[in-house]
Amino acid sequence: MIQLNLYPNQKKGLNYEIYKFPDGQQSIKIDSFANALPEAEIVSPFTSFLDLELIICANQALKEMGVRKVSLYTPYFLGGRSDRKFEEGTSNYLKTVICPIINSQNFHRVTVLDPHSDVIEACLNNFKGIDTLDFAEQVLLDVKAQYYPTMESPVVLVSPDAGALKKVFKIQKATKIENLVIGSKNRDIKGQITHTSISGLKDINIPNATYVIFDDICDGGRTFLELAKVIKKEKEDARIVLAVTHGLFTKGLPIEHVDRVYTTDSIVRDFESKSLTIINCNK
Repeated sequence: MIQLNLYPNQKKGLNYEIYKFPDGQQSIKIDSFANALPEAEIVSPFTSFLDLELIICANQALKEMGVRKVSLYTPYFLGGRSDRKFEEGTSNYLKTVICPIINSQNFHRVTVLDPHSDVIEACLNNFKGIDTLDFAEQVLLDVKAQYYPTMESPVVLVSPDAGALKKVFKIQKATKIENLVIGSKNRDIKGQITHTSISGLKDINIPNATYVIFDDICDGGRTFLELAKVIKKEKEDARIVLAVTHGLFTKGLPIEHVDRVYTTDSIVRDFESKSLTIINCNK
């Protein structure tokens, strides 16, 4: 199936042009080659309503050109963490704002990489989720190549909280890594982290181990900074690696006490860091 890739500088598949009007409107013109296609897939970063506007314009243009089946692949899904109504006077962003708009476009399939919440699956029509086992295996292979090229990798998997356990257990089962520790954090009424602890950390007796934290999203990175501080305090010789599917990095990089960060290319970035490794996820 041919793609229409809306990622900047990644015009694979169908050719197109984006027009921007003085009032802020965006529009898209797709190459006439699409007239002969039975199906196509739109690929988009989907981090803003501007991305959503282009998704809709592209979908409607393809359908008006006669493409019968149009699918959507958004590795990152806007509002993925807003999966409930957090307080009175607000909305359930996923359930009542974003998903209904996507559903109105009648996509043949909507594919999301490592969705944060089951609400996305419940609310999206024709949903398909992609797990991150391939990403995790690439991370662990690179960790071995970087730090342990001539020996078995002394790696400890870290689940940052109970919410990530299902993902990390799946990684553990696939990779057969024996050691796993589980983080937890307390927050105040404003949502600020007040205390972080890691269950099982004291039981790990592996010198020069690399602790690999797996999670789906890194926003500012405070959760991972606090986890790294706890690990470093207990294990002074530890190396800390963070592997997140979607790296927003709104506070920038590097993250203090974290030696290396891995992420996919699901988010468009305008900065570089020597401590960052980006692994391709655009199929």
